[in-house]
Amino acid sequence: MIGSTLQKQVSRARSNTARPLALFLTFCVVAHGLYFPQEWIIFGFALSGYFFLAYSYRRFKLDTGTSTAFGLTDALLLGMFFLSIFGVLHPVKVKDGLIEALRWGIFWLAYRLGNRISSDETAKEYLVQSIEWLAFVVAIVGWLPWVSKVAGRLSSVFGYPNATAAFLGAALLLYPRRLSVKIFLGISLLSTGSRAGVGLFLAAFGGQQLLFWLRSHRRSPILAIRQRLQTRGKGTGQRLRNLWVISLGVTGTVFMLLYYKPAWENLTAWGFSSSSWQERLAYFQDGINLAWQAGGYPRAGGWMAFPTVQHVPYWTADPHSSLIHILLNQGVLGILSLGIWGCYLLVHVWKTWKKKLPKAQLQVGGALLFLALHSLVDADFSFGALGFLFWLLFGSFRQRNEYPNPLLLKRDKLAINLSSKGALGLSLILCLACGNALVNPSLLEKEKSWNTQARHWSEQDPDQSIVLWNRSLNWDQTQIGTRREQAELLLRQGDINSGLKAVEEVLHWQPLDLEAYEWAQSAVWDAAEVQRHTQRETATVFYHWVEDVPQKIEKKVNNLTVAERLLWKNYRSFLPTEHIKLLADYARRRQLTQPPPRT
Repeated sequence: MIGSTLQKQVSRARSNTARPLALFLTFCVVAHGLYFPQEWIIFGFALSGYFFLAYSYRRFKLDTGTSTAFGLTDALLLGMFFLSIFGVLHPVKVKDGLIEALRWGIFWLAYRLGNRISSDETAKEYLVQSIEWLAFVVAIVGWLPWVSKVAGRLSSVFGYPNATAAFLGAALLLYPRRLSVKIFLGISLLSTGSRAGVGLFLAAFGGQQLLFWLRSHRRSPILAIRQRLQTRGKGTGQRLRNLWVISLGVTGTVFMLLYYKPAWENLTAWGFSSSSWQERLAYFQDGINLAWQAGGYPRAGGWMAFPTVQHVPYWTADPHSSLIHILLNQGVLGILSLGIWGCYLLVHVWKTWKKKLPKAQLQVGGALLFLALHSLVDADFSFGALGFLFWLLFGSFRQRNEYPNPLLLKRDKLAINLSSKGALGLSLILCLACGNALVNPSLLEKEKSWNTQARHWSEQDPDQSIVLWNRSLNWDQTQIGTRREQAELLLRQGDINSGLKAVEEVLHWQPLDLEAYEWAQSAVWDAAEVQRHTQRETATVFYHWVEDVPQKIEKKVNNLTVAERLLWKNYRSFLPTEHIKLLADYARRRQLTQPPPRT
């Protein structure tokens, strides 16, 4: 009697978990797909707090702890979390590294919460229905006339068409029950104009249909088609009743072609010679170069150093590939860990293939495969809604061993107990860290206070200013303004090596910006003019550097490959400006007419 009551309480607790998970997923989607750092921090605080309270209640009231002990997936997600923290020791941008660690911590919490309802079919069904209706709302918002469209394509609350396509495609592969919803989501998917989203959806959908046929019919395709045609012939009345659904599909498609014409044009541009494909290849190549320069070690915010290796002008906050993202932020160890986990997963799928899997399992598997493949070539899990959805579904529909070995039961209980304590501890740490970041936002942006102090001491104690600026740049190397201030101070001091090195660092981070070359040339020219009457040798070195600036610019263009010139269509306009030519000519004359030194 007591055992039956406890089992009912546990089942009720699992069912109640699905509703908060649906709410958390809704928050992810509404908050721009959970992309910006502040949104990650708020969501991390709420989710980790809920996790800690929910698991504490289960542990101390129901005496059940976590549903399972930590497994290989837990090791993968926690490993990514700790590798992200390790990357802070060798950072490009510390804040990005800490947000990256938080991201993997949230994914791990999503997996554990999903795993909690993996044995409750009612809770899983409720979760899938919530995802379907949430996708329906996302599609409706995208069609509203006052919602902005990115390049004339449906983007909805995500603000990015390709991320919207990934979410809608995953929801479609879960097979909404209403045919009208399926048609509306399909038209909305086409309206995003995402070639990767539509193409991978069709591939995943085709694979699902093949699996359904193999698992259910097990007869020749010709016979299956013939029987389906015979069945359809008897259902004429039903088809007539569903004419409004067909009309909806045709009308929606026509309206899409008129309302989202740029999306259709982008969707039909499948050639690999298009600029978007070439840009993706440039991102991948530059990402590999950055990983090579880092020696394969994790680097916090590693991708943000892309200006130092790019050969064509572009700006993107993400390499549009989860593999490149992991390679830079978690290093080679992250890629190896992901590869081991993927191989284990494939072996597990192969072993369970002989079993007759439920249809829901195949549907969720198709959605997971679609999200994983989409993250390789397009919007990845930097959009937290996509990552949260992936790991939530993966944890919810993970197959569990319903008949554990009695000989290992005692050891499993010990593992579950330790896993429960570890989960509670880590969730508490995440909750406190996020709460501290919300109360004291300056903790993640320490470079601002150091920059302010450095400007204060620039006149009274220049050496102290240099130390503070170096500390600031170690925290965030992407600060161009700080690098310029430091370089100008070093040049005014007449420090040839350090001053010119600081100027070169600015150009290293802005290699394709003519304004940066103008600033650098002007700063060195001003320093040369100051040193002209007192330090002739120093002035000569500065004048010579100013004279060589046009050659530096021309060298950038001359070193372009044929593919890079095709991608950078305006490369011929990347030439020294009149201002740069004028200062170079003045510097050449100054070297010929140096005044005698003052006595």
